[in-house]
Amino acid sequence: MRLTNCKSCWSITLILGALISTCPVQAQSAAEPLVADTVPVLPWTFPSHPDQGVAPEYLAFLFHEAGIPLKLETQPYLRAINSLREGSSVAALLIPDAERDQFALRLCEVTTIRSGVIYKKARFHNLDAQHLTGLVVGVPLGTHALDKLNTVERVLLHHIDSVSQGLQMLQVDHLDASFLSSPGSNLVLEQANLSANDYGWLEVESSPVVVYISRHSVIASNPAAMARLKAVCEGKARPVMDELMRKYH
Repeated sequence: MRLTNCKSCWSITLILGALISTCPVQAQSAAEPLVADTVPVLPWTFPSHPDQGVAPEYLAFLFHEAGIPLKLETQPYLRAINSLREGSSVAALLIPDAERDQFALRLCEVTTIRSGVIYKKARFHNLDAQHLTGLVVGVPLGTHALDKLNTVERVLLHHIDSVSQGLQMLQVDHLDASFLSSPGSNLVLEQANLSANDYGWLEVESSPVVVYISRHSVIASNPAAMARLKAVCEGKARPVMDELMRKYH
């Protein structure tokens, strides 16, 4: 490590870029940007425009306002989770659960999403939870958004790689229903050139979404940086998230 003068205070700069400083803004500005992964699933991140969507736009605002340089990258769902676990990704927007709490810290709750399944009206006039028994339902591998389906007797869960793959399998009747969350359901159907009038949607459960900070990241060991992020998350960033959820409904 090396010691550098930060006006009237000393900062300790680790070789790997970890910054623990009483002058955090100045020290952080000289560091390489931290990396945060987003998942290419609408409305969270546009696969063709990874800088657009709820996750990249929100995280960019959050870290910018906290004075922390950030680089955004897009990764498949499970890879993004593993990056957060390992600390190579500093932050993510996720549904919280006890497993994720082991490797990441909850910064604050930012919104709520409704998770459910989409189905063809031509096959099921008005599908409800009781009629999922015996049906094949597409669920993204690794997601906890539809955990309640585990309590439905004899529902057959088929792991899909993405929401778009689930929609493709649904169109050719390889699935009876497939995962789709709201807000964002109308946008997903529009991007897939599907008419919302031809499909029904069954809500399975409602879940909070939180900003997770990796326990193995530089930020987690920097109380001053965590405090700045939390202040923005609970203050300036709230109306930003509300607007993004309306924008990408």
